[in-house]
Amino acid sequence: MKKRGAATRVAQWEYAGVSRRRFVQGTAVGGAAAGLGLLRPANAWALTSPGHPTVLSGTDFALNIAETPVNYTGAARLATTVNGGLPGPILRWKEGTTVTLRVTNRLRVPTSIHWHGIIVPFREDGVPGISFPGIAPGETFTYRFPVRQSGTYWYHSHSGFQEQTGLYGPLVIEPAGPDRHPTDRDYVVMLNDWTDEDPESVFAKLKKQSDYYNFAQPTVPDFLRDVREKGLGQALAERRMWNQMRMNPSDLSDVSGYTYTYLMNGAAPAGNWTGLFKPGEK
Repeated sequence: MKKRGAATRVAQWEYAGVSRRRFVQGTAVGGAAAGLGLLRPANAWALTSPGHPTVLSGTDFALNIAETPVNYTGAARLATTVNGGLPGPILRWKEGTTVTLRVTNRLRVPTSIHWHGIIVPFREDGVPGISFPGIAPGETFTYRFPVRQSGTYWYHSHSGFQEQTGLYGPLVIEPAGPDRHPTDRDYVVMLNDWTDEDPESVFAKLKKQSDYYNFAQPTVPDFLRDVREKGLGQALAERRMWNQMRMNPSDLSDVSGYTYTYLMNGAAPAGNWTGLFKPGEK
């Protein structure tokens, strides 16, 4: 399954899943596909392997960042993808090795990859303006660093809102010694959200009104119900508590399914991602 020293594609698991956004260079492709009736809801039709994440193992990796047409909701959009997939490929490293990752930017704007939670020299951290200038359009940046830990992590862009449009992926580092928790099957489950809106627009709306997407605000009938159930004093005390925090009980829904579609391993709810096991396996 693994090949040290080179990145390899491994069809390791059975998935049933789906992927991201911004029509610029992809407008012509998306328009032609729409004319042919190829754009369908819950279908990431232009991804390299929709529903079957690529696994790259070894110490030498080539990652290409580009825009890829996708369709999760019936509306064609462009996603920011790594090697044409959303999420990006699962990267599998080994503790104690040194990895080399050549990241090529095929976008029209600068990009970057940050290795979230990974102990790296600061120049390899992938944060534009702090650890390096970023990766300009058409350029390739080479990350190289020793792997000093093991565990499950993720990588993502630190440029603009590219993470919101799909530039992220799982990262699995195997321990240098024996695995203390061996399994028969190993599934990576990555949860994320997708919006057909421009992330810049979502951010601007929330800056103006933090509960912009919340359609479950407390109402006068809610207050009267609380008075009946808890008494006037308790109802007023609870409202005062929330007001002092400048919050309300439904703040969890401030950014909700009204704008977001929730994905599992790149699969929309209708995609029904599934991990299979045989009886007795763990």
